[in-house]
Amino acid sequence: MSDKAPILNLIYAYDPLCGWCFGFHPVLKKLSDRFSGDLKIEVAAGGLAIGPNAQTISDGYSFIRQEIGQVEKVTGIKFGENFKMLAEEGSYFYSSEASCIAQTVVNELSPEQSLTFAGLMQDAIFKHGKNLNEWSTFSELLETLSIDTVHARSLFYSDPIRQKTYEIFDWCKKAGASAYPTLLLKFGDETGVMSRGYRPFDTLESHLHHLINNIKKVSA
Repeated sequence: MSDKAPILNLIYAYDPLCGWCFGFHPVLKKLSDRFSGDLKIEVAAGGLAIGPNAQTISDGYSFIRQEIGQVEKVTGIKFGENFKMLAEEGSYFYSSEASCIAQTVVNELSPEQSLTFAGLMQDAIFKHGKNLNEWSTFSELLETLSIDTVHARSLFYSDPIRQKTYEIFDWCKKAGASAYPTLLLKFGDETGVMSRGYRPFDTLESHLHHLINNIKKVSA
């Protein structure tokens, strides 16, 4: 990794309950490794199933049952049998609030592990069928990252962190993250959409490679 500060900030707007984001995580991890010295990745949980959009799978998200196959085909990711059974049974309450708040907590306590935590949450539900509405699920994941779960729990249930999470929801919408995953590039004081929806590694790698090289030439 370079000793110099990264020249670009890449903001990953996603939702823990987004299957396409689950498929996109390996791509983003590869980008993070590829551009480790030049790119800083931040994670913003956008709030897919919030308020009236929080419903059981049967009531509001039955399309997931058909979408699983499409996500697997396009991205190469594999959903676990436990999640497939969860989707088929249909009573799981699809709400993003708790998992997005958990993401905000990690962003605050250990930002360098934010992307890792996002992947762990998605593995928890989409591979293992665990409940992302319960603190116990997040606590188990935080322990694997050596994050103080007592401190994290106090933040998780605090009003300021909940408020900040909802402010992030609003910010994502205003920044152009109208679908997930969305990549937002921040350079200086400017933030703009780089890509919206799933994109393969080669496409994004090429774009970032040329962009970073051009910035280096201008800055030289």
